[in-house]
Amino acid sequence: MSGIHRGSMILVIALVAAGARAQEAPPAPYMDPQVEEVLKAMEQALTGASQFAFTAEVTLDELHPSGIKIQRAGRRTMAVRRPDRLVTDVDGDFGHRSAWYDGTSISVLDKVHHTYAVLDTNASDIDAALDFLADDYDIVLPLADFIRTDVHESLFTGASFGLYVGLTRVGGITCHQVALANEFIEWQVWIDAEGDPLPVKFVITYIDEPGEPQFVARFVSWNLAPELPDEAFQFSPPEDAKKIAASEMAAGIQTWEEHQPCQPCQP
Repeated sequence: MSGIHRGSMILVIALVAAGARAQEAPPAPYMDPQVEEVLKAMEQALTGASQFAFTAEVTLDELHPSGIKIQRAGRRTMAVRRPDRLVTDVDGDFGHRSAWYDGTSISVLDKVHHTYAVLDTNASDIDAALDFLADDYDIVLPLADFIRTDVHESLFTGASFGLYVGLTRVGGITCHQVALANEFIEWQVWIDAEGDPLPVKFVITYIDEPGEPQFVARFVSWNLAPELPDEAFQFSPPEDAKKIAASEMAAGIQTWEEHQPCQPCQP
């Protein structure tokens, strides 16, 4: 083990033990080759499946004006059929919404306010649809990194530091744990080391935000061969739902997000 590698390991352990203590400086640039190895294996498992579905329990820290961190929680489900079908649902403190992408348009239903919006897009695939949401409406879909065709690149790009922590256990599953960082955020991924190399847990720490809040996703189920007919991706508005402008729907999502650290938690 090189001196850089050993020093980096000590740094990560110290950060975990210190909890919310702020870093004085980001770790020196370093990338463990095993990080890229396990991320590419995960990418092959996800992109090799023409369709899949997962459910994740997610939490996000919200900094109260008193300085106390309040943890918000919810459940996210996603079903993907490549190249151009996606349906997702969120339920919990982040809202109660569903969204459908049918290869032509993106429909979003707010189940609390009984409103919906239809966003016309020329996006030809899921990646383009995600970019469209981000570029045109400033909406970033939580866990979108794991449904892109370039999973490895999405999680790897922007990191100035990467460490293969080793084998750890999450919920009884032996996982490869990797930790990456830049001067703004730190993110960790736990990947199943016993079965299909699928993500088991994902954590983002916003080290440049007051209190260093965290976004945590625990993947509780995966299905790499679900039954996903065309009807699963087609939106039919409920009779009591009111259609609103896409900009109004996006503004409602963004208003909630203004009180949260950086990204997640959209439609």
